[in-house]
Amino acid sequence: MYSTMKSTSNIRDFKYFQNSLGFKINKLSKELKRYSSKIIKSYPSLGIPELFTLNVIGENKKEVTIKYITSVHWADQAEISRGVQKLIKLSLINKARNHDDLRYTLLQVTSDGKKLHRELLKKQTDRNKKLLKDFSNEEIVHMQKLLDKLLISSQKYLILN
Repeated sequence: MYSTMKSTSNIRDFKYFQNSLGFKINKLSKELKRYSSKIIKSYPSLGIPELFTLNVIGENKKEVTIKYITSVHWADQAEISRGVQKLIKLSLINKARNHDDLRYTLLQVTSDGKKLHRELLKKQTDRNKKLLKDFSNEEIVHMQKLLDKLLISSQKYLILN
């Protein structure tokens, strides 16, 4: 009798877990990362950190710092630094001295990096079109607003000091 009650409780807990906001966001994040991993498989020298880094640098018209990239992607600075070193070795980005603040170096995408960024951006755009295929434009705009609001709330209320 006890084992039956326990399994019923576990089923209820699992159903709650599946319906929780955190579970759904985490699941979606994992699916997007999995799909991104498939996208970059044809580029064996690149990993997810390099993809994030190339996206941020490629989207900016001006040079950026590692600190800026980590703030955009809420990523670990050491992980981004390793990705930057790899991208430099692959001649996809350049590193230059910041004359305004010598503590930071500036990163800029090379012509090969721009070409690769455009290829990857097209694949990511195709992924997003597939993902949002069943949504109307109004639903997409509304979802963007809700996600923006949720991100702001998470930064306001969930950050542990």
